[in-house]
Amino acid sequence: MANSETKSVIRHGRLYGLSNLISRSSGLVLLPVYTHILTPVEFGLYASTILVTDLISVVLGMGLGRALIRMHVEQETQVGKDAVVWSAMAMFAAMSVVIAVLAHPIALLATNVLFGSTEEAWLFTWAIWALIPSTLFNLQLNYIVVLKKSFFYLIISVLKAFLFIALNLWIVVWLGLGVFGIVVSTFCASAIVVGVILAYMVRTTSIVMSRPLSVEMAKFGAPLVPTILLDTVIASLDRYIISPVQGTAALGYYGLAVRLASLINLFVTSPFLQIWGVRQLEALEADGDQRELPNVFFQFTLVLLLISAAIGLFSGLAVQIIADDAYAPAAAVLPWLAAAQVAVALRNFAEIGLHHAKKTSPLMVIAFISLAVAVPLYWGAVHVAGIIGVAAASFLLALLRTCLTMGWADRHSGLIRLFPWVRLGFAAIISTVVVLVGTTFDGRFLPIQEILLKLGVLAVLAVVLGLLAGGTDWIKQRTGKVPQVKDAASPSG
Repeated sequence: MANSETKSVIRHGRLYGLSNLISRSSGLVLLPVYTHILTPVEFGLYASTILVTDLISVVLGMGLGRALIRMHVEQETQVGKDAVVWSAMAMFAAMSVVIAVLAHPIALLATNVLFGSTEEAWLFTWAIWALIPSTLFNLQLNYIVVLKKSFFYLIISVLKAFLFIALNLWIVVWLGLGVFGIVVSTFCASAIVVGVILAYMVRTTSIVMSRPLSVEMAKFGAPLVPTILLDTVIASLDRYIISPVQGTAALGYYGLAVRLASLINLFVTSPFLQIWGVRQLEALEADGDQRELPNVFFQFTLVLLLISAAIGLFSGLAVQIIADDAYAPAAAVLPWLAAAQVAVALRNFAEIGLHHAKKTSPLMVIAFISLAVAVPLYWGAVHVAGIIGVAAASFLLALLRTCLTMGWADRHSGLIRLFPWVRLGFAAIISTVVVLVGTTFDGRFLPIQEILLKLGVLAVLAVVLGLLAGGTDWIKQRTGKVPQVKDAASPSG
């Protein structure tokens, strides 16, 4: 079964990864277009609309995406699954009406806070309206993911990317509508794709809604809203602190490293979790063997460790290839941020256990604790060690948050106990040693010799991690079922 689960995750994960690549590429293709068409002031205005709509999208989404996946896998009948889908759609429609009505007052407040005037409130109003189909599209993607329709997911991603690029070239470049053109293009592209998915949903499901399911989804998703809002704040806090203390240039170095490290999530972690998370929830709902998927996640974590180690070894070369020599300081930041991506992935493992137990409130508490720790931690780090200190603090914060989430999850789900933590700890130590050894080669050999030596130690690490990934004897020694919540929470005596 392990091989079949691994193959399934890889098969779907490749398509999700390709879909994410296409989606992100549309933005990358248009970035130079925007910077050539828009003035710096206009581009800043565009960035400001994103800042506002990112926060509103969290409230608009209400955590329905995660709730839909959790409740969908719980239903045993097709009617029940359809009721989950259309109940979520109905709840989103109701919230959309509220947001649409409040769009202009929100825009007035936002522009007054950001610019000291309400002259651009009309643009922000349109941006908020355009957010509605965009957020609905993301909700629909969760529906496609829970069905494991990865090829349809790919087709939809290609369609939206094509429409987004084409409409921007027409409205922004050809018609010259500037930032408003970007907003209109976003609205139109999202609305068209949303219509296509809605047509598919109507054709393949029965339109039925359930008030009890709506209430249950609201209880599940509501605690996630402040959690995701806090996530948004925490994710940006390091950059907010760097700018006033270290200056714009330092923020540029750090920003480049953040962008490069985030590629791990975009192309590796996110595609994997899109299929693994659904399968793990399904396994937790079933009464059969639930031991294989945690081992699949362990193998995935070893891959992340290998990638993180590779980035640590070749961070200087990566920055040199991608950016100008002036961005060289980003190389010292990148290894810490890559390591943080591994910690974040492990946190997702623990959150699946909490989602299954429907205990999402602790996530909000953990987010508050993380924010309370982050402010003094980042502030002290930036004054002591600059952007390198902030990057190290970012890793420590991610590790702290992961440990807190693991602790909470272990109280409510036996999933945590099925993970080989000892072997993971050994793998992490070996990976750290390899990176430290590899960095001693910097500047001591010719460039080609340095690259070959680092490739050599990386190959050794790959072999060691491969041996750890292949050792599955521990699974056979475990019980065949995840302990129930009462067992996970009960005293050990």
